[in-house]
Amino acid sequence: MTTPAGRPRVGLLGVLAFLCELAMIALLAAAGWRLGTSVTTSVALAVGLPVVAVAIWARWMAPASAHRLRRGPRVVAQTALFVAVGGVCVVAGLVVWGVAFAVAASAVFLLAKDTDDRTA
Repeated sequence: MTTPAGRPRVGLLGVLAFLCELAMIALLAAAGWRLGTSVTTSVALAVGLPVVAVAIWARWMAPASAHRLRRGPRVVAQTALFVAVGGVCVVAGLVVWGVAFAVAASAVFLLAKDTDDRTA
């Protein structure tokens, strides 16, 4: 389904998927801050961890990426990234947040349908 302007409509799962992406960035920043042993390392980790995740996402998972993975490999990569984020949160002491995020984000992206499923 498209809008009158020809753009695909974003359904509930699309909105939830975007919120999961934002949550991933926020959780990595919070976990990075907690993992630092000084203000300098806390700031570096709070900025660096989200930057790495965004770079991975932009390269292989973003809809506009020229190197976007096909659906099957992309779901595996997304799930691996979400589990890794959850693991970082657990190590940082954000156990409930980390586990909840890994489970919820993986489920949302597994259920989400692609409107643009280009191959890599």
